[in-house]
Amino acid sequence: MLLALGATVALMPSVSKATLIGSTHDFSSGTNGYATYIYGGETTTYNNPCQICHIPHKAPDAGQTHAPLWNHAASKNSSYVTYDQGNSLTFNALNLTATLGSSAACLSCHDGSVAVNQSYGATLPSQNGKTAGATAFYVPTFAVETTAATAGDFVRATGSGPYLGNNNLTHMHPIGVSYSAAIVADPTLRPLPAAGTVFAQMLKGPQQTVECASCHDIHRVVGASATISHDLIVDLNNAALCETCHQQ
Repeated sequence: MLLALGATVALMPSVSKATLIGSTHDFSSGTNGYATYIYGGETTTYNNPCQICHIPHKAPDAGQTHAPLWNHAASKNSSYVTYDQGNSLTFNALNLTATLGSSAACLSCHDGSVAVNQSYGATLPSQNGKTAGATAFYVPTFAVETTAATAGDFVRATGSGPYLGNNNLTHMHPIGVSYSAAIVADPTLRPLPAAGTVFAQMLKGPQQTVECASCHDIHRVVGASATISHDLIVDLNNAALCETCHQQ
């Protein structure tokens, strides 16, 4: 019987969960093409997909970057305008304050103000923060507008950047907002989730804030992010993602 059981286990297919490796945020050599840099006449490529964002030694304080062991340069935009507070009766009625937490790490790339492979110690927007013979790589700005832009007039990054002043987040879902504070005033929001659930993992930090990572998990280890487009933790179809928080 034991031998038969052992044979059965051996025949079972192994199941591995997807990770950052091979994803759209894997910038190691031979993947998405952002990792090559030139310094001192020597061309080098990253073979560690974690290195673009994280560094194991001599990292800045996490409080300065909102991310652990952060290796990437912080945004060149000094502040952000979050959500359309002036035209939202709901937001104003909640009397909420939006203070970006971990979303600041995401925006360091996604507001287009620094190169995608610029390290935190760099002073200039060039490849890996160096100036020797290389052109910086910038990513398009996603859902970020110039301060002068109007609703729907989203920036489409062209040229080489940097795209300074792309700090207007008013026409996107609010981030940096405490969910535990919001449910006190908004009866349409679902109660706080039980610890250990996917919903609980979507709320960040002691203030249980809504951040970019509340919906997107670029490491692809939370919820359905390994199989859903844009690394969504919950599928957007049939309003499943929206109804994680909202009762409508």
